[in-house]
Amino acid sequence: MKKIRNPIIAGFYPDPSIVRVEDDFYLVNSTFEYYPAIPVWHSRDLVHWKQIGNVIDREEQGLDLSNVNPSGGVMAATIRYNDGTFYVSSTRIPKECDDWGNNHFICESKNPKGPWSKCHFIKDAYGIDSSLFFDDDGKSYFIANRDSGIGGGKTEIWIQEIKLDEHRLIGKKYSIWNGTGGLFPEGPHIYKRNGYYYLLIAEGGTLHNHTVTMARSENIFGPYEGSVRNPLLTHKNLLKTHPIQNVGHADLVELKNHEWYGVCLASRPRGGYYNGFNVKYTFGGYYRNLGRETFIFPVVWPDDISPLLSPITGKLEFSYDAPKGLVEKVEKDVPINFSNESLKIKWCTIKKATKDNVSLVRKNNIMMQLLNTYEDSFIGVRQTSWKFNSSVDLSLIDFHDNDVAAILCFLKYNTYIGVEITKSNDKNLISFVRNYNGNYRSFASYLVDCNDFKTIISANDQDYLFSVFVDGKKYEKILDGKSISPDLNDAHTGVFIALTGKSDKNSKISWSNFKYKKS
Repeated sequence: MKKIRNPIIAGFYPDPSIVRVEDDFYLVNSTFEYYPAIPVWHSRDLVHWKQIGNVIDREEQGLDLSNVNPSGGVMAATIRYNDGTFYVSSTRIPKECDDWGNNHFICESKNPKGPWSKCHFIKDAYGIDSSLFFDDDGKSYFIANRDSGIGGGKTEIWIQEIKLDEHRLIGKKYSIWNGTGGLFPEGPHIYKRNGYYYLLIAEGGTLHNHTVTMARSENIFGPYEGSVRNPLLTHKNLLKTHPIQNVGHADLVELKNHEWYGVCLASRPRGGYYNGFNVKYTFGGYYRNLGRETFIFPVVWPDDISPLLSPITGKLEFSYDAPKGLVEKVEKDVPINFSNESLKIKWCTIKKATKDNVSLVRKNNIMMQLLNTYEDSFIGVRQTSWKFNSSVDLSLIDFHDNDVAAILCFLKYNTYIGVEITKSNDKNLISFVRNYNGNYRSFASYLVDCNDFKTIISANDQDYLFSVFVDGKKYEKILDGKSISPDLNDAHTGVFIALTGKSDKNSKISWSNFKYKKS
């Protein structure tokens, strides 16, 4: 029997939400400070997934990320479908927020490939992690979490009717559940089955204690009663050495044959674990450079109390039998290279909607104008495997003193490892560097008289081997990847393979023949 292999979407693709329309499944993820925002995936068999676009890929859609922190920005998107229209709801979190009632937005499209509408921001909608529910009486509802007023991470789930053609909340807000006692009840989704409304949420924080719980009610406004089976899914009771960690933030989908499946986020740590010396948060206590990824699991409903998630073992597994009622449909994902399609769909920028400093010159060759910072010049693709080989050729076309070109494994603006090439007195200085939360260190430097370089990154778990080939010589250094783990950096994202640089003279460099291969 065909198997579904987890994760179904590898790398930094957290907070999955899924919907079925006839024979097609669509899934979206959070993107935080990165553009394009909210990737859209398609599958026919729940095994093979192809990214078909992004919800927000144009400046005129009105998503301003210029004022967000790392791991701020776009959080917890939900995709739903009703009466011929796809809806995606999400939340934008700025650096400083004086009005927590104006951060949720909704985008709409008749075609999940896009183009999607502008961001319709919803007034008087508090908290994060918004979702929509369409009842069978024609009414629509908006669900999210908000501060319960108690403090200490005690949030609650609220619901209100929404007039979607006007993007306006109507009627009264109802507080409907505050979970089972875990921190930060969030990520709410409502489903209706056999006369009951089922409220699925995440709680416990998105770390080791992450948990999926559920409550039900015969009235959409409550009262909701927690299931005796709670928690429905969690790995908080497993050792930190277990290969799958921080399981939570789920969404469920019913197949045509009335089987059910769910998706959730989880991580695959490598490199051991620590006892929480991160002073702000003791995140997972392990190193998960790939971030939070998208996993899938089967669901059964033995009764109307609540479903069983991953019912055979009660924990998330690396593989399951594929659904019997679905015909296998192989879809290859968009390749990662320098092409119009890949640059539009796969390559990301930070905080800006356009790649104005990058132009496709010819097949698999781009020209990059260097801007003032690594963030400004940045284009990157996600690391999706613990073992990979990535290579790219670099030519310094119009390079001036103190200009820097860089090939990095990048977590955020002050946390990365990699290779920097700096112009110095008509020569170029190759440096292998690490920046951990602003603590910058150069491990080795070599001065060369050449403008053309081939660079290779060969990763094996937490060993990242950076190699630079120039004039028949090879310079290389293994750098430890633990410093770029999200856990040590209060980050909700994951590692990117980044092509970037910086210059105050708008210098130009050429990148060509980019390759990324899992090994």
